[in-house]
Amino acid sequence: MAPSLEAALTELRSLRKENRDRDLSSHIETMLRQRWPEDDASVLRGELVGELHRHDRLVEAEALLRAEIEREPSEPFHSLALAEHFHYYDVNLSESLGHVAHAITKAASDGKFMYQALGVQARLAIETQDWPLLEATLVMLATYEHAPGDVDVFPEMDFVSRIPAGAVAAEALSSYLLRVEHLRSINYSTLHGTRDPSP
Repeated sequence: MAPSLEAALTELRSLRKENRDRDLSSHIETMLRQRWPEDDASVLRGELVGELHRHDRLVEAEALLRAEIEREPSEPFHSLALAEHFHYYDVNLSESLGHVAHAITKAASDGKFMYQALGVQARLAIETQDWPLLEATLVMLATYEHAPGDVDVFPEMDFVSRIPAGAVAAEALSSYLLRVEHLRSINYSTLHGTRDPSP
């Protein structure tokens, strides 16, 4: 019988609840030795990366993330995950910016995760005080036409309050705010598109 991803994830949640300090990476590696459909194996590899991050095993986490990029070179999510690795764990903001730029390039072709990648780039631009990059990112966020069904987050707003007054052109910021307001007004879903029955 094929293994069940749902059962595996339930087991991991239970083990973490029992002992939050336990390192489950070897347990996940044992799970991965079973024959999984590739999508399920990818989810478990993501669980393994998260476990390595939790236990500060950053070199191993980076190696796994780079292996994911080699496995699927055109997939934007893997470059995005590596960017977040250098953003929040093995902190190197210039390295993170390079990987998120790769993610954006891939998202432009692949269609997935563009809003998410641009949101990461916006946060990094604020943290590095790269205001031209932030302004360019806001313009991209305001003009990007998402295709419903392409996996992505809704355009994010958490970073807007951290933009210093005058750091970017007022038009760039207002255009993004108006874009988000419009998408909210039509109940836009990245999965289903507009859920507003009116034309």
